[in-house]
Amino acid sequence: MFFFEMLEIDRILRQLRSMYGSVSEELRGWNWSNDILSPPLDGICLGVSEIANRYCSTYKDIYLRRVLSVPAPYSYKTVRGWIYHAICKGVVERAKSRLYGHGLMSGSKLYSMLLADMHDLVSKVFDEHGVSRHVNEQDLRKLKWEAESLYSFLALQAAAKLDRTLSKMQKLDLESAISRIIPVDVERTVNGQLLGLSGDLRVDMLADKRIVVEIKTGDLRDFHKYSVVGYALAVEADLEIPIDYGIVSYIHVDENGYVKIRNKIYFIGDELRREFIEIRDEAFNVIMRGVDPGKPPQCPEYCIYYGVCN
Repeated sequence: MFFFEMLEIDRILRQLRSMYGSVSEELRGWNWSNDILSPPLDGICLGVSEIANRYCSTYKDIYLRRVLSVPAPYSYKTVRGWIYHAICKGVVERAKSRLYGHGLMSGSKLYSMLLADMHDLVSKVFDEHGVSRHVNEQDLRKLKWEAESLYSFLALQAAAKLDRTLSKMQKLDLESAISRIIPVDVERTVNGQLLGLSGDLRVDMLADKRIVVEIKTGDLRDFHKYSVVGYALAVEADLEIPIDYGIVSYIHVDENGYVKIRNKIYFIGDELRREFIEIRDEAFNVIMRGVDPGKPPQCPEYCIYYGVCN
């Protein structure tokens, strides 16, 4: 997931490009001033997740949050998402830190170093997010166990990728090795205001300077693809780097402590870009009208506002 085999990724991306072609220039994020991409309202900026996570088909979640100022309630799944994201970020950062601080080493040595950091990082994550205030004692223990299982898994992936990389390099160079072992920037901050998005967007991962990665910890939903579309447009608007691909990475720790990862790879072409902009514009319309759009015919129980509306 984070320690991608870029040759395999390249093969998949070439297949996607051959299927879908290129992206229209007018739909690149850096053309934010044109009629298609410019936001309908000035002074209002929405998070990518607010737009993309279409649990509610009538956009009542937007009405509740942005018109009535009803904060989204916390749930066990919300807290679990915070923890998984923080653990993923922490392992990547600590793996890089150990390599920069101690130089190239065997995978087994890196794994030992990372495991020695595990309890410190997990405790820090739980304290920073105030997890004990949001879940009961039983759920707290379960989340700590899942966090440690995920940490151990990712640490082992980093160690294995280190050994594989060094075994193929003829000349050992620290910077080149690290760029191959961990070709991702974690929580890259981008400014999406030119597109009506938040000025402090955090892309879960930017891989190889051309792929946005969104981490999900719940069930697979078709609308999750719009998250990577929104971040791709924001990266293009802010950094003027073309982003044609996105990966939604689903992480699950099962009851045996096994980490399951499923990656959905998308070509961020014209159709997805137009769909995201249409969703963004409808969200802005709900805010402009200021009228309760009502509940959808089928109100999904997994919506974060389900308890508020029902």
